[in-house]
Amino acid sequence: MKILHIGQMIGGLDVYIRNSIVYNTNRDEYIIVHGNEDNSLPVYKNDIPVKEYALPLYRNINIFYDFKVLIATILIVCKEKPDIIHCHSAKGGIIGRMAGFLTKTKTIYTPHAFSFLSTPSKLKRIIYLAIERLTRLNTYILACSDSEREIAIKTVHYKDNHAFVWHNSVPDASLEKGEKVISNQQYACYVGRPCYQKNPSLLLDIVKELKLRGLNLKFFLLGVGYHSPELNKIKSRIEAEQLQNYIELKPWISHADCQEYVRNSIFYISTSLYEGLPLSIIEAMANGKVIIASNVVGNIDCVENDSNGWLLPLDPVCFVDKIICLLSNPILRKKMEIKSRQIFLDKFLINNQIQYLQSIYKKIDSL
Repeated sequence: MKILHIGQMIGGLDVYIRNSIVYNTNRDEYIIVHGNEDNSLPVYKNDIPVKEYALPLYRNINIFYDFKVLIATILIVCKEKPDIIHCHSAKGGIIGRMAGFLTKTKTIYTPHAFSFLSTPSKLKRIIYLAIERLTRLNTYILACSDSEREIAIKTVHYKDNHAFVWHNSVPDASLEKGEKVISNQQYACYVGRPCYQKNPSLLLDIVKELKLRGLNLKFFLLGVGYHSPELNKIKSRIEAEQLQNYIELKPWISHADCQEYVRNSIFYISTSLYEGLPLSIIEAMANGKVIIASNVVGNIDCVENDSNGWLLPLDPVCFVDKIICLLSNPILRKKMEIKSRQIFLDKFLINNQIQYLQSIYKKIDSL
């Protein structure tokens, strides 16, 4: 079977596409169409580089570039003749679905969190949702999580028999070693660029509340860098509220170094407004971390409340109360850490889950 991936090879999407290819145990052939500014490392399958095409696949809408990318993608599909197009995220999803429809190629779409969730503007939400519905065409949805599949059916109106789920799955992050973290105090981690989705303002509210209660706990916000529209706002607030000793913003670092930070943390925190299925939480679970997270789409598919962590409303006081509970109860913390690791092994270890993805490809190819 020949599978053509379309999407920007950046962050979690890079990890998803790369892992689904590298860990595939079948003899499938892969092609990747990605952005020409992605700066991602080549993908190797059995020590052979996967064929790639770089196109001006930009995040923002640009009619000129988007039309050029659509035409170029159609030509690539006609040339390569894949059995399945697997397109990812908003821009890659639109281009891939239209190319699949026009070339009569079976197409799978993975939203990695739907675009209409990505803005506080009601008008933009309506527009983005309309685009998602109009470009359904004859596509099959492959959601990252059960909650994302539910949104696909109830809100975007995909048919039930066109909606599948394959949980984001990763290698065992606990085996990946980076440079030793040097910190003279206890700390917690959050991986996420400062943007609307990751909701860093709530994280600062939590840090401020902890400071007011006299707790000496530091936070590392990791992954600050690429497309961080709220970065300056967060930096200004940290300075204005004198939180420099309580939170540190870390730019893009290697994946191994990131795991080292997470591994040595007291717990992992997420204040997101929504997720597809957060790889950062899954990797934190691989490292045996308690998860304290917002009770939103995506997070709810990773965290079992009161088992390996807590799912909480977007209220800093609720977060701080649970943080204090965790810090003051080492027995509870250890119990939750063990449970987190076990959930990862049962549900999200890619070595155990990749065959299910392969079976979905085969099923859709046969329909």
